[in-house]
Amino acid sequence: MANTDARVRYTKAILKESLLEILKTKPIAKVTIKELCEAAQLNRGTFYLHYYEPNDVLKEIEEDFVREKMSFMTHYLEDDNPDQLAKLFEAVMSNRELSLILFGHNGAPQFTERIKALVRDGVLREWQKEFPRYRKADLEFIYEFVFPGAMNLILNWLADSGSLPVSEFAHRLDLLGHYCHLAIREFR
Repeated sequence: MANTDARVRYTKAILKESLLEILKTKPIAKVTIKELCEAAQLNRGTFYLHYYEPNDVLKEIEEDFVREKMSFMTHYLEDDNPDQLAKLFEAVMSNRELSLILFGHNGAPQFTERIKALVRDGVLREWQKEFPRYRKADLEFIYEFVFPGAMNLILNWLADSGSLPVSEFAHRLDLLGHYCHLAIREFR
């Protein structure tokens, strides 16, 4: 039984690695099973033992990413501690290529939306605690504006190989998050 588990883990790992290599040059929507199997040097039958389509492989990669990285975001929101945000960005930077693929043009757009939704509730909860007199609808409005900007900053930072040190980058994003509420004052 242990050999079977090892073979399954190996097969899935090679499919994931091969898919990520392909995604460096083309979007997930254009990846074929044939192409993925050739890159992984596996036959289609082996692929179908584990997955239905290449997008299923990508979803598993995304699940791994969320499980491993998003816990730092949860700790950041609970403690409001920029050090936790820095740990998140250290983890993201240590998986720079993967992060660029998942959040970039060749990954699944739904992944960024999923991250946006995961972060949203925690951010809004913290903002409501910090600014109880603001309406939730106004805070949601600001979040819809801020999230894409933060994602673009993160992608540019990753693409630039972390031109700013992790702690400085985390500090700047933390400050932006805390001061975005100032715009809400102008809504009234």
